[in-house]
Amino acid sequence: MPDTAHKTPRAILSAVIVVLCSCLTLAILPGCPQTKPSEKGPSTIETVKLCRSTTMLLLLVVAEKKGFFTSEGLSVETKEFSIGKEALAGLFNNTCDFSSAAEPPVVETALSRDDFRIIGSLQISDNLSRIVARADRGIRKPADLRGKRIATVKGTAPHYFVEVYLKKNDIAPKQTTIVFLKADELLPALKAGTVDAISMTNKVVLQAQQELGPTAVLLEAPGLCRNYYMLLTTTRLLQDRPDVAQKFLRALSRAEDLIKQDPAQAKELARSYQHVTPDDMDHLWDFYQHRLSLETAMVMGLEEAARWTLEKTAGSHRTIPNMMKLIHSEPLKAVQAPAVMLNN
Repeated sequence: MPDTAHKTPRAILSAVIVVLCSCLTLAILPGCPQTKPSEKGPSTIETVKLCRSTTMLLLLVVAEKKGFFTSEGLSVETKEFSIGKEALAGLFNNTCDFSSAAEPPVVETALSRDDFRIIGSLQISDNLSRIVARADRGIRKPADLRGKRIATVKGTAPHYFVEVYLKKNDIAPKQTTIVFLKADELLPALKAGTVDAISMTNKVVLQAQQELGPTAVLLEAPGLCRNYYMLLTTTRLLQDRPDVAQKFLRALSRAEDLIKQDPAQAKELARSYQHVTPDDMDHLWDFYQHRLSLETAMVMGLEEAARWTLEKTAGSHRTIPNMMKLIHSEPLKAVQAPAVMLNN
């Protein structure tokens, strides 16, 4: 057995260094225990721009508020519009890289251009659009809309909804007047009384209820229209920066996980974004599915919206576009493959 009692301090120091070096070598070999790497996030941050409507779109809210975009290496600059049609236009005037929109504006755009793609659905709702009417104009129930002026934004989900709603309640087109305004003109027109009712999505609907108080009458029909709110981007981005689409979707996938695991926290984030009471949020919550998807039912909804759009176009002989060609599923497959449920 070696005698260590008479070793010099220098010899002891050398032995310690040898042991430390041996441990370091073992640590980097496969199977050796390693220290957990520091979670500093990505070394570079890429800026992307998002145009979105003011409907709930909770995946986007959670991903931003919880820092999921940043941890995926993205700095997302968001510009909000009252309606998806205006947000979608931002894709084509260099305002944004991503946009959110429901079926009618997506279809209308697809009839004239082919340089954008749907990369996912952000949410599904069967109560996206609703009508707020003025009680002082004698409106208490659907039948009271006869002879009244109803304002909405042309070629949007609320426009589609009001026409389906009137038909469901046996109100012929000539029995009401549909007034087309810009999104930011709807609430002022309703308050001023130049229209008797408006059809719009949840944030404007809630604002109208708050500002009109007891004068406001809410007319809704859960289950009448099923809408997919889609995430879209340009073909150029998908060609030049495909990794950006994956990072964006990965952040949204993490947001979806949080919503499933902690719905109370998700509700609070949604409530603070929409500026509504807990009771209002509880009412809205059950009408929305906050999840990423690309599914056949979405394609069918696009086709139905296309039929409606073409019917509104006088003298149109165009056929319904192939909606499957608008979908680019590869980024979502890479991030969350089970969310892609499309029939070829």
